[in-house]
Amino acid sequence: MDVAFSFRSMLLCLALGGALASCDMEQEIEVKLPKLPPQLVVECYLVNNEPMKLALSESAGYFDAPEAIIVKGATVTITKNNEAPVVLRDTVLVDQENQKVYTHYNRRRVRTAPGDVFKLLITDTQGRRLTGTTTVLPPVPIDSVGWKFNSKPEQSQEAYLLVRWQDDAASKNFYRLLVHKADTSGIDSQLDAEVDDQLRNGKKITYTTTYRFQRNDTLTIKLFHLDESYYEFISSIEDARRANGNPFAQPVTIKSTVAGGFGVFTHLNFQTKEVIIK
Repeated sequence: MDVAFSFRSMLLCLALGGALASCDMEQEIEVKLPKLPPQLVVECYLVNNEPMKLALSESAGYFDAPEAIIVKGATVTITKNNEAPVVLRDTVLVDQENQKVYTHYNRRRVRTAPGDVFKLLITDTQGRRLTGTTTVLPPVPIDSVGWKFNSKPEQSQEAYLLVRWQDDAASKNFYRLLVHKADTSGIDSQLDAEVDDQLRNGKKITYTTTYRFQRNDTLTIKLFHLDESYYEFISSIEDARRANGNPFAQPVTIKSTVAGGFGVFTHLNFQTKEVIIK
């Protein structure tokens, strides 16, 4: 009797399983995104002793093809302090080393001193207006650079890198530390870190990497002194990269440094050191 009951239960379970398998458990959900008007998008970095140049495009829809839409007929000016505005003309330039394309250019070279204020103004034929402001910060010298190898056999040893600099206690400071390695294939980025002085105000700041460098590596180290808006911009981009494709991550909004559009306008002030790991 028990065997017959068990057999009937098994048949019932199989029948239910077959019925569930035949059901369509997938359901398409159509998410209607609002269609927003295209916004101006700018990328402009002022670097001492380099010509003024920037990349100007406009935003596109989420499902649109990934392409840069160049804005034609825009008026672009950069003003330093109370001097006459410098007009950047429509000129497409390709920077192969940094893998960037610029759309506006003026050969006048950037000359700065700490405290100088630069203002960006972009208007176009559609009546759009984008503005940005950046203040030149004093450079922060790199005090020292060191490294230490691990205890593995010499042919497989790797070294960590140590970079140290002095923070100014009189102000709230933000930094970006870049390390590039030159090899036969070109420039290889080894480190890109954002650092603030929240817990180290007025102290020596020491940044230490993991074991990743080999003997005879030639490293170029750049320490940038950033304003807070640019620091938040690059931090938000890094957060967005980490969140991309992660269904459990919080949504991230890129924090632009400009008004009236998206993007960044800033002055890059940095100190450089080159070392060979021995």
